[in-house]
Amino acid sequence: MFILVHGAYHGGWCWQPLIGHLQTLGHQAIAPDLPGHAFTDGWIGQQDLPAYIEAIAGALDEAETPPVLVGHSMSGAVVAGAAELRPDKIRKLVFLAAYIPADGENLGELVQSDPDSHAQAVRFDVGGVSAITPKTSAIRDAFYNDATEPQQAWVEDRIQLQAARVCRGDRAISFGHQRWMAERAGCDPIIEMDTGHSPFLTATEALADILIGL
Repeated sequence: MFILVHGAYHGGWCWQPLIGHLQTLGHQAIAPDLPGHAFTDGWIGQQDLPAYIEAIAGALDEAETPPVLVGHSMSGAVVAGAAELRPDKIRKLVFLAAYIPADGENLGELVQSDPDSHAQAVRFDVGGVSAITPKTSAIRDAFYNDATEPQQAWVEDRIQLQAARVCRGDRAISFGHQRWMAERAGCDPIIEMDTGHSPFLTATEALADILIGL
């Protein structure tokens, strides 16, 4: 059983290719939408890190057996928080190209401490809520640089705004920054993939094999 948690700007939709492949191989997987994502009721006003963590803790409570919990990008902080709340309800914790905050560390500090990121964001005001979305060029260059044109188009049709109070300029994470966070957190094993930021779309079969083999 896998619970897959999407990052900023996304919804559970981004995991569809991976879920399909895992199911083909006989494994159950779900990808819940975090509060305010995928244009659910309340939308951007519900995008808040504590709400994200509580939502995933709730998903863990509903799981029949302890799952492998996977957090991508911004949701490294989400799955880490959920693991603190429900340590006995997780079989394994996976950080996929994700931020891994230390105790008491602000997610925004981790984002801003990565000088090698290529991503750029545009800021908006939505009903008094400060929000950001990646520039189209950044979607292609930083988040989906190894995706095909049809894959990029599929993503661009679904990307949405993200509350700035959550991600503070969330951007694709450089390899060196990922490696440093993983080593600092004591992650074992640390598995490298020769892909861009979003292997759930661009290297679906390889990622599924890695997750199943953990």
